[in-house]
Amino acid sequence: MIKYRVYIDTSVIGGCEDEEFSEWSNKLFDEFKVGVKIAVVSDLTRKELEGAHQEVKDVLESIPQASIENVFLSQEAQRR
Repeated sequence: MIKYRVYIDTSVIGGCEDEEFSEWSNKLFDEFKVGVKIAVVSDLTRKELEGAHQEVKDVLESIPQASIENVFLSQEAQRR
């Protein structure tokens, strides 16, 4: 079975707590939680979440580590 990798940013994570987007964002996170899809999370997204409300941080923390792929900005990207 192919597991799709889905890049998520702060808007997708915050969407779980937003009335307008919560239905779709929470369905996506349910798929991450059961291992149907892999959440691709960048170090930039994690940095942006540092200032977020705890409820938003908890959304990302609800995904099992086995369903998360961490990616990191290259030095070249950081210079831009």
